[in-house]
Amino acid sequence: MKIVSTFTVIEDSLYAVKYEQEKYNEFNKLFTLWNNAEYLDNFFSEHKEDLNRPYWGGINPSDAILKTRKDAKLLEKKILQVAQRGKTDKDETLSTLFKPLHKDPLNLDPYEKNKAYGLVTQSWLRIYAIRINVNLFVVSGGSIKLTPNMNEREHLLLELKKLEITQKYCKDELDLDLRYFEMG
Repeated sequence: MKIVSTFTVIEDSLYAVKYEQEKYNEFNKLFTLWNNAEYLDNFFSEHKEDLNRPYWGGINPSDAILKTRKDAKLLEKKILQVAQRGKTDKDETLSTLFKPLHKDPLNLDPYEKNKAYGLVTQSWLRIYAIRINVNLFVVSGGSIKLTPNMNEREHLLLELKKLEITQKYCKDELDLDLRYFEMG
């Protein structure tokens, strides 16, 4: 898996990587998939066992699709608003939405792995990103997380790998003058 480009979502605030062989950058890809009923039906059918866990209350796939689409719309709108607002309002930045992936107070990495949660109660939506600054993030991917730990499902392990790749990319190759990144 290789990053071929970084795209501007909100200039000077939110960016997303695009991996080779992918049609869209990761931000656009997530919200396209999370609003695609056929994709969600396949996903929840494949992970029906996870939906039956007591934590999710045995929600059926049809209701899970509706919940996901609603949450995705709210989350996309909120992230875009905060990314824009965070350029001038230091009280509401992307750092208020994204939280460190690991709760390790000794980790002072300037390219910290972060996650943002969906907005509905008991959301399973996650967006993963690398924090460059308080209101400057690079989205590496995202997922529907139905299990307590990321190492329990293959699609979540892939997201951890994408975070590693994006973190390394940010450290080694990122042009911090983000004005030169592709728009789209």
